Amino acid sequence: MGVLSEGTPLTWPQVEENVAFIRHYAVDLIGLWQRSKGRDEDPALWGDEIEYLIVSLDNARKNAKLALRSAEILPLVTGNGQCSADGEFPSFQTEFCSFNLESTPGKPWTMYPADLLDVEPNMRSRRAILKKHMKHNEYPITLTNFPRFGLKHSTIPEYPSLGPQLKSQFISDETTTQRTRYISTAKNIRARRHRKVQIIVPIFRDEKTPWPFHDPSVNYNLHTYPEDDEPRKGAAKPNHIYMDAQPFGSGTCCLQVTLQARNIDEARQLYDRLIPLAPIMLALTAATPIYKGFLADTDARWNTLVGASDDRTEKEIDQKTLSPRFGGNTSYISPNPRLRAQHNDHTMSIPPKIKQKLIAGGMDDLLASHFARILIRDPLILCAEHLNQPDLTTSNLFEMFQGLTWQAVRFKPPPPKNVHNIGWRVEFRSMEVQPTDCENAAFSIFVILLTRAILAFEVDFYMPISLVGENMETAHARDAVRCREFYFPATWMTEDAHEVRSRGPVDKPSIISSASDHARPDSPSSISPLNPKGKPTEYPPTPISTLINGPPSSAPTPSAPGLLPLIRRYLSTLPVTLLTPAQGVKLEPYLELVARRADGLDVTPATRIREVVRRSGGYAGDSYVSEEAEWRVVNEVGIGIGECGTGFREAGSAEAV
Repeated sequence: MGVLSEGTPLTWPQVEENVAFIRHYAVDLIGLWQRSKGRDEDPALWGDEIEYLIVSLDNARKNAKLALRSAEILPLVTGNGQCSADGEFPSFQTEFCSFNLESTPGKPWTMYPADLLDVEPNMRSRRAILKKHMKHNEYPITLTNFPRFGLKHSTIPEYPSLGPQLKSQFISDETTTQRTRYISTAKNIRARRHRKVQIIVPIFRDEKTPWPFHDPSVNYNLHTYPEDDEPRKGAAKPNHIYMDAQPFGSGTCCLQVTLQARNIDEARQLYDRLIPLAPIMLALTAATPIYKGFLADTDARWNTLVGASDDRTEKEIDQKTLSPRFGGNTSYISPNPRLRAQHNDHTMSIPPKIKQKLIAGGMDDLLASHFARILIRDPLILCAEHLNQPDLTTSNLFEMFQGLTWQAVRFKPPPPKNVHNIGWRVEFRSMEVQPTDCENAAFSIFVILLTRAILAFEVDFYMPISLVGENMETAHARDAVRCREFYFPATWMTEDAHEVRSRGPVDKPSIISSASDHARPDSPSSISPLNPKGKPTEYPPTPISTLINGPPSSAPTPSAPGLLPLIRRYLSTLPVTLLTPAQGVKLEPYLELVARRADGLDVTPATRIREVVRRSGGYAGDSYVSEEAEWRVVNEVGIGIGECGTGFREAGSAEAV
């Protein structure tokens, strides 16, 4: 959720009274930007972030529960003197829910292959440290969400629902970590929108699914709070699974990577180049086919997070003046000559006064627009301590806005109190956590190597940001990797695809440059022709297999070669002092894992989970996931043996199914 300070929390009416005051001082961002814009030659570093569910297994009874014990476990794994595989102390912290923990490596990695080969062992070590400090039947598993969370008997201990913090009819307040920022966030989202959050996910219609489907877990006869009227007034919709509290989204687990750039210009380039890739990586890592005990007609968690964090009023939603707080990106920010005005086509308004103040402070139009859209939001958390006139050289009031705006790719300035000499960073946030450390390592390594390749070869993937949004929706579809296509630039290099895949002689590829690439925004030549569906023809719907692995050798040229061939071409340019033949051989299985996932030869975790449910003995073909089916998912996918054999069962830590 970002690094947010603790203090004496204000109620939502008090926050509203002080928003203008805090926003005025949050423009201390100008001072931060002025102090940091000249940073240069920062080392290229990166780190991953993995989130876990704490699960308690009862194999005799064939059931699994979420253990609400993160606050008990955290002190045991923090500063306990245990090192990970690379000899560093990993970092652990709580997350929004009391059944979640998060881990990061003890120090940033470089981009060198030798460090990349340490990623999986480091991830294994972190998981092992967590397991060591849990009960014998508890496991830190990396499923994105717990299949039956929200139904009775899904947590241990079990507490009653309808608490005053969440007012949820499904889950207890105790599922939220009892820290100021988490409690205040949940309360203030509900207070600002004047109703509980509304999370609706389409139900998967199987052979015996009742139709129309009405979520049988919803109690329409509650009268504890005024908000209990919401399901009766239409918040729970036919043929959808209904959820009413932030933990249903914020308790899901992700895999993120954060990269430090050489300077602000490189950070802006990375930010722009990663935005179109966010939906592709969401689809490739899709791992969320079940909510609240029902199979969903979607495979990914992103829209659940959108709904769980949506603090917009009904008027703001109707007028489309504000995009969801958790969502896709709203603009590109790099002053790149290949960026056209039509690429930044998001409809969210830009507050002119805030933008003008940022421009007056020295920012260019693109960067000022980006930050103005963040600063126009109300801060969800304010503490009494923030109301004292802040010291703008050490405070980070901007983080009260930025830290609670969750986009698929996040642009991060250096912190004001920069004791660790941190530079400009970019956070890639769309990937779903994978069941095994091997998979998480593979996708982390893939993203890092891809950033090196696109910087080295000056590759851009600019496309209208509205099409990126459509791709995010497509990424949610069941088995999107094999069954859907994604808008993407048809040509971004003149390199022949087959030649790149063969790792032939390396010349720096040239970027395809048409008249429109450098045309003025209002020039007729900058407007792409449209296909019959009204979409620009230069961004054709493309299978993920083609995007990742490249088109068949028979495809017409010039043609984009595929992202993996681009990475392999980049690796082939490295001198032996940076990449030895032995290291290249060891990296290849990670790239091959991504290649096989993209080609559909290895299915996504979401598809694996569906297969486990459908073949479990108690499944009746009605979309309902029983306790036994959930237990099998946890055993066979959550702590089972993955592609690289990194599961707990390999070490004999769990009973065989």
